[in-house]
Amino acid sequence: MIVDTDGYLELVQYLTGQLPLFSQNTGTAHTADYTLRELLEEKLGESIMAVFEQNQLSQETRLNIVREADAIMYDLEEVLSSVLNNHPTASQEEFVKEFVGLVKNLFDEKLNQ
Repeated sequence: MIVDTDGYLELVQYLTGQLPLFSQNTGTAHTADYTLRELLEEKLGESIMAVFEQNQLSQETRLNIVREADAIMYDLEEVLSSVLNNHPTASQEEFVKEFVGLVKNLFDEKLNQ
């Protein structure tokens, strides 16, 4: 659906370009009580639920979207594997929210074609 598109590949490249943001977890930065993995799972899940709520989808399409979300989470885990158990800073959280919003935009665009 979207993981095979140029838009998604560009998003992954954007993510890899932002890796320095995730290596800047200094002891002085305020961090969250949850891990980066938990944040990614929560925000991606919320995004997928929003896609479901905003569209009339067949069961097959819903299952395809869930599979795609699993693939996206796998990609995120691969790229961010060394920092997934860190607690995100505010700037890292902002990036995650932005990234997941862009993923949702890709789903919305695909579903509206």
